Amino acid sequence: MRIKIIITCLAIFTLASCVSKRKYNDMYALWVYTDSQYQLLKGKNNIGDRRIQALLAEVDRIRRDSAYIDSVCQSSMNKSDAEKARLEAERKRLRDELTAQSSKLTLSAGKIAELEGVLFRKDSMMRATRNRLQQALLGFKDKGVNVHVVGGKVYISLDERLLFQSGKVDVNPEGRTALLEIANVLNQDSTTIMTVEGHTDDIPYKGKAFKDNWDISVLRATSVIRWMSNAGKVAPERFIAAGRAEYWPLDPAPTAEARRKNRRIEIIVTPNLDEIAQILDGE
Repeated sequence: MRIKIIITCLAIFTLASCVSKRKYNDMYALWVYTDSQYQLLKGKNNIGDRRIQALLAEVDRIRRDSAYIDSVCQSSMNKSDAEKARLEAERKRLRDELTAQSSKLTLSAGKIAELEGVLFRKDSMMRATRNRLQQALLGFKDKGVNVHVVGGKVYISLDERLLFQSGKVDVNPEGRTALLEIANVLNQDSTTIMTVEGHTDDIPYKGKAFKDNWDISVLRATSVIRWMSNAGKVAPERFIAAGRAEYWPLDPAPTAEARRKNRRIEIIVTPNLDEIAQILDGE
């Protein structure tokens, strides 16, 4: 383009001497126009170059972002596959463990019959123990004594007033007599286990002799066990002492009558289940 302009200018100067003033002016105007068009095209070309460079940079950025996103997606897919594999392995392990445990619990018809026989015999023994206790404690029937069977265990509930003076943990004389009657029955089957639970009402203890209701409930339980072991000759290894304070009430109502019922000793007689365990272990 520049060469053409130079040639045009030379032509203008060469012909200036042999052309009219009007023609010269026309040719000069053409040169000015031509040069302006050149400068305009040059400017547009520079703008185009910058836009092209910017677009190329954007394309390069997009290409880099795309590669990064691809790598992240691939990593996520790999992690997902690894997690799926881990979960599948865990599921298989649990399934195998469940199968193994189920096989241990699968009993033959003979073993089931044997277990049923043992359970029936244990239940019969507990009912016989209950009947003997009820007969032995007839004299205390109206003094807050209750004997019943629940879940194959014999529960002996003894009112606080029968065993203890208010705020005391030592068994009183009448309570000692009742405990001796119970001990005589329990000695007829030396295989049973007894849990002795002390219970109080929900009124907080404010004296100085004990720390709180927990303290009273446990000490009363141990007093009962001590008397039945020493005077009643029941083997001490058959006992478990427990204190429940006010947290296992028979009646949760905030009344004097409810609180009176809640202050008690419970002796829970449990049959020996070693025979059942031996049957299961021998399968």
